[in-house]
Amino acid sequence: MPRFLIPIGGNEKKTPDSEIFRHMVDLAGGSKARIVVVPTASETPGKRGRDYQEFFSAFNPESVQTVHIGERSDAGSAALCKVIEETTLFMFAGGDQLRLSSLIGGTPLHEALVERYRSGGCVVAGTSAGAAVLPESMIFQNNRFRPYRKGGIEMTKGLGLIRDAIFDTHFVQRSRISRLVHAVATNPAMLGLGIEENTGLLIEDETKAKVIGTGTVIVVDGSSIEINHIGYAKNTEPFALTNVRYSVLTPGVVYDLERRKVIDAGPTAPEKSIVPKRAVRKKKDDPSV
Repeated sequence: MPRFLIPIGGNEKKTPDSEIFRHMVDLAGGSKARIVVVPTASETPGKRGRDYQEFFSAFNPESVQTVHIGERSDAGSAALCKVIEETTLFMFAGGDQLRLSSLIGGTPLHEALVERYRSGGCVVAGTSAGAAVLPESMIFQNNRFRPYRKGGIEMTKGLGLIRDAIFDTHFVQRSRISRLVHAVATNPAMLGLGIEENTGLLIEDETKAKVIGTGTVIVVDGSSIEINHIGYAKNTEPFALTNVRYSVLTPGVVYDLERRKVIDAGPTAPEKSIVPKRAVRKKKDDPSV
């Protein structure tokens, strides 16, 4: 079965005609979907959980429930792990991603979620902080340095549902390009994906990503970097970095995360050009002339 991961840039439109949520619920089984929302990252998890529960109920799934992890011990519940085994859509709400990684990372809940996702039986989604925590590595804090200074961000381990990728959210609205470039500079094996608000990536089998929603996804690719001095610069000082590749993806565009290239230019792409080939003239000494 294919695996589906859906990181969202935050501030997503919560109406029944939302393309992002429609994809989520349809892939999770539609009327047979069994949905679990985790609002732990939020400062008001009770209210956030109730809001999502009410919203998802409008899609008439089989079930919707909220699970809030207040302490790490809560993530060791055998009953909770059993719930995960039957879940077809698991969503992390927004807030502070460090709450998610510190309370869930390495627990039985984390292990059960990864196993369920790997089996292809459960769509996993996250918005804002809930998206940032999904990969193996995540940005969790901006230090108040000027842009492009070493030490300007702090990173830690995420939940590891996808490798060699970093998701940064509210990307356009909060002008986060410098911090994503910084993150990629620390290890160019990681692909930076900056997701605008009300925009998501529909990722299949951790290889193919389609932009959904209304905004853009900015790709920061460090695979062709030639000069990278972040390892030599002192903390708070600027670092040299050259030949970083930068792409802008719009709704409907499909991107190959492994080959790092667009494989479908999307519905707004123009028709293919028809250009006549240059005629090949024979040389005068050619006996066939």
